[in-house]
Amino acid sequence: MFSRNSEALKQSGISLFTSRTFILGAFFSSIAFTLPANAVKLTNGETAFDSPPALIDSASNSLAFDGATTYYFTVKVPENAGEPLKTLQIKQADNLGTVEFVANQSRAYFGSDLSMASTIPLASIGGTAPPRGETTVVFDQPIAAGKTVTIALQVKTNPAYAGGIYLFGVTAFPEGESSRGQFLGFGRLQFYGH
Repeated sequence: MFSRNSEALKQSGISLFTSRTFILGAFFSSIAFTLPANAVKLTNGETAFDSPPALIDSASNSLAFDGATTYYFTVKVPENAGEPLKTLQIKQADNLGTVEFVANQSRAYFGSDLSMASTIPLASIGGTAPPRGETTVVFDQPIAAGKTVTIALQVKTNPAYAGGIYLFGVTAFPEGESSRGQFLGFGRLQFYGH
């Protein structure tokens, strides 16, 4: 008899829990659909993405020691980003070899194929050069929500010491004088020795 009551309580508890979960899920879902997709304004005055861009691809030629090659990083700005994309920062994770970006050779274009049919102007940036393994791309006009952009970064050579997997962290910044960066993840490039 005790086991039957215990079983009945478990079944009714699960049923009650499932009903509550369903009601709460429906409630919170309806709230999510009615919230506006504006950018997040932080109390310190910084602007942040409501929904951050996504790093969707990274590519390069695959031979170590190759000179004057190009790395490609493709980013999609979602429809509900809240703010347009203004800046992308690329930083290589520690590894045996460190690449050197050629900043004045950076290019950008709409889309994810490598045809570079629709070029996007980049802002001219002065100041000191970033450390090896780092570069920053600033779009002349911010990239609107719903758009996909590919940046093409020229490097002097692929890693000089060894092949292997190299990771490049990608951080996106929205438009605004005081904007908070959102880390999008690592672009993964693999290089093979000769």
